[in-house]
Amino acid sequence: MSFPRPLLVAGLAGLAVWPLCAHAQEAAVAPAAPQALAAPPANAAPLARVRVVRPYLDMHSGPGRGFPIFYAAEKNEWVVIELRHTDWFKVRTARGPVGWVSREQMAGTVTEDGVPFELADPTLQDFLNRRFDVGIGYGATPKTAFTRLWAGWRFSDTLSLDLNLATVQTKTSSTGLWTASLLAEPWSDKRLSPFVGIGVGRFNYEPNKSLVNNEQVDGNLGVFTLGARYHLSGRVALRVDYSRYAVFVSDFDSRSYQAGSIGLSIHF
Repeated sequence: MSFPRPLLVAGLAGLAVWPLCAHAQEAAVAPAAPQALAAPPANAAPLARVRVVRPYLDMHSGPGRGFPIFYAAEKNEWVVIELRHTDWFKVRTARGPVGWVSREQMAGTVTEDGVPFELADPTLQDFLNRRFDVGIGYGATPKTAFTRLWAGWRFSDTLSLDLNLATVQTKTSSTGLWTASLLAEPWSDKRLSPFVGIGVGRFNYEPNKSLVNNEQVDGNLGVFTLGARYHLSGRVALRVDYSRYAVFVSDFDSRSYQAGSIGLSIHF
């Protein structure tokens, strides 16, 4: 089995939706204070200062529902917003505790002027500050269809771990590949961000059982990838990949393949 050279990019695929973590157990809520607590000092240089107008404001230990709730800010208590990470806000209360509050909870606050806190939609800056992304891509020629799923973890400004699961379908065979690659993005602070990567993985080739030579082939592989991301809007980015695979079937047999895809990803 071999991939056609070259593999033409054919189309876009839909978004993969990353499931939210399970809800953390609710924290105990203190009775509402009879009047607003003192606002934090203005020299704290916050992004914003807001007052809780609902019975309580749940604060998590990290930016996600999987992190436990450790404190509940009371009604009329002031909080300082120090940082935003996609749909989570790092806040400091007038009493001292610091934690993360979801976008939904922040809707229950007002500014110092008494107007509801305005929540902006995700921006280009959120894309540049992303930590995780997931997506799907597709490529095809008249004889071959290539589908790629990926999940990425960006652990520094220019480096990320990229996990790929891909399938190649032809009329006579089905091939599965999975890879783990280290990607480098030298211009990760731009809307258009090219990347290069190198990684390892596994290869599994299954010919149709109706063929005379229908032996299944497994092997380790190495992969070299070139690609680019382009932020479209909100949480959505376009991703283009071109990969070359070196498959080691045995000590005396190695094969080379190439594949390209274009797809969409969401980040958070």
